[in-house]
Amino acid sequence: MKKKMLITLAVTAIGGFLFTSCNKDYDCVCKLNGVETYRYSVRAKTKNSAEDDCNQKQSTLGTTYQCYIE
Repeated sequence: MKKKMLITLAVTAIGGFLFTSCNKDYDCVCKLNGVETYRYSVRAKTKNSAEDDCNQKQSTLGTTYQCYIE
């Protein structure tokens, strides 16, 4: 009984690892007039979705920053 339970638990754990989404941390760097003003981490599944999130930070209170994924 214990052996069957252990096998079931192992299969469940492996299945969980296979079906979880893998997110990666990307650095979003924002510059104003060529000077880095701030940097923050973006967690996303793809570089494109990280770039989308980073690009949303380009305009704050009328100031336009140049933000990009590094």
